[in-house]
Amino acid sequence: MNQNIREFLSRHNFDTGVADNLHEKILSDMQDGLNAGCATIREINEGETAIVIDAGGTNFRSCIVTKNKTGISISDFEKTSMPGIDRELSKEEFFSAIALNIERLKDASDRIAFCFSYAMEITEDGDGRILKFSKEVKARDAEGSLLAKELKTELARRGWKRIQKVSVLNDTAALLLSGIVATQGQQMRSHIAFILGTGMNSAYIHDGHIIVTECGMFNGIEQSDFDKIVDSRSSCPGQSMLEKMCSGAYLGEIVHAMTDAACTEDLSKDESFACNGSAHLTAADLDPILNGENSILKELARCVVMRSAKLSAEAVYAAIIASDKNQNSGKVFIACNGSTFWKTPLLKNAFEARLKELLSDDFEIAQVADDITAGTFASAFI
Repeated sequence: MNQNIREFLSRHNFDTGVADNLHEKILSDMQDGLNAGCATIREINEGETAIVIDAGGTNFRSCIVTKNKTGISISDFEKTSMPGIDRELSKEEFFSAIALNIERLKDASDRIAFCFSYAMEITEDGDGRILKFSKEVKARDAEGSLLAKELKTELARRGWKRIQKVSVLNDTAALLLSGIVATQGQQMRSHIAFILGTGMNSAYIHDGHIIVTECGMFNGIEQSDFDKIVDSRSSCPGQSMLEKMCSGAYLGEIVHAMTDAACTEDLSKDESFACNGSAHLTAADLDPILNGENSILKELARCVVMRSAKLSAEAVYAAIIASDKNQNSGKVFIACNGSTFWKTPLLKNAFEARLKELLSDDFEIAQVADDITAGTFASAFI
């Protein structure tokens, strides 16, 4: 690394390494919040259908899913923006926006499977109480609401007649279920799910229960000056620090904060340093930067991506430690989802390298076809 860059990062407390015991701190934080529940999924008969909703970090997806002889078929698929991304919504506006997005599917099935990609508490009757929004969704008035109850009320108000059940599932739990199904008949030591997209989360199995860690909410980590700037500009300052240092909603903004400081401090006296004139950077903007010619800007972006990869590996390793392990030999199967993980240059390889340093067991990192949709569909039959 260029000496000027090294000194610049040091001045701003940006550490490209990872503390040796970070995964232990994440594991301790996960265990403090552990509250497992139990459910079983009955056999799904050919021809059975469900309306599937996926409220993700950036996008809101909806469709009809039908069980067929070989798996599932997906029809009437639509993707739009997640409600609350562009402005603050009231509770009523939030659930009204969801109902409006699925109006075309009115009474197409008697059940809805609702994948909700934000922190929530699953209740004994299978509903989900919203704990906290993240990923820059702004609907604080809806926090504390019961998802299934409020959605059924709104749909009834709009004249829906058939809905008997709304099942609520976290996207990471859906991903984990899809990984288990995809590896049926194979010998696996344990199953992990990891999402690194707009947000960040992981899940594992313990004592037969699916545990969703909400690891992105971990705050026991030191921030650089750049992280503090990005945090202060977010919709929830002081919260979800690990997510803000790793996920796609924030990586570009960290690089942007770096370039602002680098320009102010005249980072290089020997090379022209071209600052990006835009108001902000996205994770997608990192691709041309990492493949560009400006060596200083490229190195700063590389440091941000490498740190994200290493921190993500620590979070996944914590989940592996906590998970049930089959007595037989086999791989740890890690089902991964998220454009930040799969599309950001350097990230996946650096993640895998760090995990190899931590984990003695063999592991497999995989994408599962229609992962969130398939896992969410199964939850409709709990």
